[in-house]
Amino acid sequence: MGLVREERLRSHLLGLLRGGATLEEIHSFLKPLFPGLSRGTLFALLARLRREGRGVFREGRFFLAGEEEGHDP
Repeated sequence: MGLVREERLRSHLLGLLRGGATLEEIHSFLKPLFPGLSRGTLFALLARLRREGRGVFREGRFFLAGEEEGHDP
């Protein structure tokens, strides 16, 4: 995957993680933008974000690290 394409995908992905989403929801949103994107590649990118401390997996959903889901100010 090209560096620019990967950074663009990563940017979209981080935006989606702000609200929390399942792997299937993320894949269905990104598939039209990145037609060759497989669930395996997407999962690998999510795993990399988790290792970097930028994403978390809780109760079947992926979230942006540090974001509290379900908390209204």
